[in-house]
Amino acid sequence: MSQPLYVIGHQQPDTDAVCSALAYAWLKQSQEVDAVPARAGEVNPETQFVLNFWSVQTPPLLEDAATERLILVDHNEYSQTVPGAREAEIVEIVDHHRIGDVTTSNPIFFRNEPVGSTATILTHLYDEADEPIDSETAGLLLSGLLSDTVVLRSPTTTDTDRVVAERLAETAGVEIETYGKDLLQQKSKLGNKSPREMVLGDFKEFEFGSHHVGIGQVETVTPEAVLEQQAVVLAAMDDIVDEREFTTLLLLVTDLLDEDSTVLVAGDYTDTVADALDTTFTDQKAFLPGVMSRKKQVVPSLEDAFS
Repeated sequence: MSQPLYVIGHQQPDTDAVCSALAYAWLKQSQEVDAVPARAGEVNPETQFVLNFWSVQTPPLLEDAATERLILVDHNEYSQTVPGAREAEIVEIVDHHRIGDVTTSNPIFFRNEPVGSTATILTHLYDEADEPIDSETAGLLLSGLLSDTVVLRSPTTTDTDRVVAERLAETAGVEIETYGKDLLQQKSKLGNKSPREMVLGDFKEFEFGSHHVGIGQVETVTPEAVLEQQAVVLAAMDDIVDEREFTTLLLLVTDLLDEDSTVLVAGDYTDTVADALDTTFTDQKAFLPGVMSRKKQVVPSLEDAFS
């Protein structure tokens, strides 16, 4: 029996990562490939809402990928991969982020496009395979697309995303704004999360030259629920900096209604971060008008500043 292919998104998986893993595994299965969708962490409230809404089982947790065969979706950096990925065989990558540091010993299929979600790319892959997209798959792909583009409001949104979203919504039988508002409400749920959980809930690590940088993001319609806990959140950030040896750690608190962010910073190089983001920190906090996208509006500037 051949070894299965695990289709898996990044650690601290978001809706696009989980839904893309499911949709791409299903496409592979239709091509008689032994593909298994998986996840690299616990699902968040928004993703759980999506899975429940479309009556799809949560993909199994893959805790150690060493010796496994992997298809990476929605990421291509070792700092974001499932544990053991460096010892795994990576056979495909489908992503919409910057090109990271994942390397392979053989040529592989690597699809990377500057669009708002991996789900957008997967829609094209279904088309190229001449495989129809049923309502359930369309619902998952639409969810990943709307989640990553903040219901087509993010600056990462392209005309391609808008066209694909309309098509997927029609197939899924939902209206974009109505369904999108349900997603935003779920995305905003903080519940009883501890400050540490807020920081690490949607979190990515980057290597910028010799600098190890962490960037968390909380997307919410009630940013004050986080910011009024600034002191304890910063204390949690300090602990994470020490534990993981970050040069710098940022937390973006993004207001989904006003479409801007407040950023908290811990660690060293605050001046470097301030210059990169064209802002000024007061008590480790700064306001970033119009900033919603970590990928497009924060990471490139920090990479330039640190590298």
